[in-house]
Amino acid sequence: MSILNTKREQSRQLLLQIGFRLFSEKGYEATSIRMIAKEAGVSLGLLYNYFQSKEELLKAIFESSQADIAATFEEAEGYAKGIPGIERHIRNMVKLLKEKQEFWRLLHSLRMQRKFVSDMMGSINQQVNYIHHMIEKNLNEVGYTNPSQEALLLFATLDGMASHYLLDTSYPIDELATNLIQKYKTNSNND
Repeated sequence: MSILNTKREQSRQLLLQIGFRLFSEKGYEATSIRMIAKEAGVSLGLLYNYFQSKEELLKAIFESSQADIAATFEEAEGYAKGIPGIERHIRNMVKLLKEKQEFWRLLHSLRMQRKFVSDMMGSINQQVNYIHHMIEKNLNEVGYTNPSQEALLLFATLDGMASHYLLDTSYPIDELATNLIQKYKTNSNND
């Protein structure tokens, strides 16, 4: 990679980091593209050279995060052999939630905004479908006869747990995750 391409990628990553931080701290609506450029120490024109709009910057942040989430799930598949997939999935969700709280807070705050949802529907659906598929696969692995429907229920449960944790980090998410795992170990053949 040439020095120019390296510098360009570093500048792009800086804008993604600053945009993400400001969206998380101030909220998406309250953060202007001008604020991001100022915080990054670049001209507004240079920022527009990388991202044509605030929406495009947000989409790039989510695309990067989706790749990160997928890589984390693949990593969990590799290092946790011998642990049932459903347990890996639940524990991995809790781990990701704790490690990337700012991202999940941003996502949870934005997903109730109609404009955001319509702009990001493709990316959101891709992420939801991927997670649903992983849960369904894991439930099928432990013998559920209707893994698709059970995956919807488990996904909703995990989403609710995540919402509560993001609102209050003293929420007992680890204990609930352990109880949920136990439920699936106990009920895997009795669904």
